[in-house]
Amino acid sequence: MATGIIKQIFEDKWGEFKEKYPIRPTVLSEVKKMLTCKDMSEGYSKFCCPTCNEVRYVGFTCKS
Repeated sequence: MATGIIKQIFEDKWGEFKEKYPIRPTVLSEVKKMLTCKDMSEGYSKFCCPTCNEVRYVGFTCKS
């Protein structure tokens, strides 16, 4: 399975699904965390290689 395919399905269909069906507050919270997982606007770490000075930014995960 390709990386991120579940997240892509939720991004495409979640809005429609949550309007059609009653969703518990905890589910709303967990899906929101999953959808913003690794989103750089939610925070990130910066890693710099001391040898070659390459810089990488890694978005925080949702831990959910």
